[in-house]
Amino acid sequence: MVLHRSFALAVPLIMLMLALPGCDQTAPPDRLVEGRPFPPLVLTGFNGERQPLDEYRGKLVILNIWATWCPPCRAELPSLDRLNEALDPGKFVVIGLSVDSDRDIALEFYRDRGIRFTSFIDPDGEISKGLLGIRVYPDTFLISPQGRLIRRIVGERVWDDPAMIEALNKAYAGDTASLENI
Repeated sequence: MVLHRSFALAVPLIMLMLALPGCDQTAPPDRLVEGRPFPPLVLTGFNGERQPLDEYRGKLVILNIWATWCPPCRAELPSLDRLNEALDPGKFVVIGLSVDSDRDIALEFYRDRGIRFTSFIDPDGEISKGLLGIRVYPDTFLISPQGRLIRRIVGERVWDDPAMIEALNKAYAGDTASLENI
C-alpha cells in the first residue's frame, strides 16, 4: 500500500517537471554548428516590423533569446544593455529576442528596466524553438560579421565584465580562442 501511494504521488510530480518550460543551465542538443553559417532569420519587432538578421552583416551580433518568466534571463538583461553601451556600434550589435507570447508584457519589461538595445519578439517560438532548437533560456548566439556561428552560450552571463568585452573585441578581429571559457 505504501509503495502504491508513493508511486501515485511520484507520477504527477514527474509529469509536472517534464511539462514545465525551464530556465535550465544545461545545453540542449545543438542544431547549429560553430563555424558554419547561421540560419537566415527574419525577426519581428515589437511594432510588427520585420527585419532580416542579414542586415547586421559586417557586425558581430550578440543574439540573446530570453523570456520575462525566466529569472536568469531577467537578471542578465541589464548587463547586456551595459554591454551594448560599451561596445563600438560600428562593429557590434546586441539583439534581444523575447519568446513571451504576449508582446505587451515583454515590451513593458524592457521599458520598466530601461533596456535600450535592439529587441524583437518570437511569440509562437517559430524562430527560437523551430529554427534554432532552443529548449532552455537564456540562450545567446555570437554570430560573426560574415554570418557564421562563433559560439552558443547557454545560461546567464555577466556580459559587461571587462574580460567578456575583451573576448568579444578579439572575436570581432577573428580570434575566438578567448571565448572558450565564457
